[in-house]
Amino acid sequence: MNNLMKAEWYRLRHSGNLLLILIFAGICSALMQFVGDNGIQITVEIYYLRASMGMAVAVGSITAVVAATFNNRLVNYEIMKGTPPMIMILSKILISLLMVTVIYFIPSFVLLLAYDCEKLTLTMVLLTFLCVLKLTLISTAICIIFKNAVGVTLFFLAIVFQSAPLVLLQNVFGIDVVPLTPFLTSTQLIIIGDQALALDELTMPLDTSYFALKMIASFIIVAAVMIYIAHRSLKNKWEIRLISDN
Repeated sequence: MNNLMKAEWYRLRHSGNLLLILIFAGICSALMQFVGDNGIQITVEIYYLRASMGMAVAVGSITAVVAATFNNRLVNYEIMKGTPPMIMILSKILISLLMVTVIYFIPSFVLLLAYDCEKLTLTMVLLTFLCVLKLTLISTAICIIFKNAVGVTLFFLAIVFQSAPLVLLQNVFGIDVVPLTPFLTSTQLIIIGDQALALDELTMPLDTSYFALKMIASFIIVAAVMIYIAHRSLKNKWEIRLISDN
């Protein structure tokens, strides 16, 4: 796995300005979270209300680049060397996570520590990183399953509209979906930040009971499902592509 990660890092460093573009995208993602009605407002409240989109942009951009090995067939060399599918999956998740951490997560919290540190706790930071890890895992797995970086499009759509079904069930059909809110990344971030404004954003209350345990459970479930499907995709040589290679 270590050799695969080194090879991926070497490819990124020698791909023209690609690494600089990713760094720029990560910093922009970190800054865009703090843009409010009155300009840039670096506060914990603003961050946790808008972090899901900044996080999605950073994760999606980085995993799309890492998944480009499927587009240009570079991954075939790893397969021909007899690399186990699970090792390939984990190496791509880890290199993506390292990059997301360095060029998005750390800058975001450096800004928060510099401007609004009194409201941050270690628990908030750790739970937020768990959200980053989950999104990185999901996006990487989707790209592996579809063998194309365009799979990130599905990832973005899933993040943008993930709470829409809950709102629909709650407000149109009158079904109590509050117990499901601790399992979605967008609502998890709002709950971590303890934002009462979430009631206006989602037009539904949020369930905060045993939140940390539910969040960890959601991560375990998502990780198990996505890694299993990605593993099956590589092992059985699935050819699921969103666009033609021609």
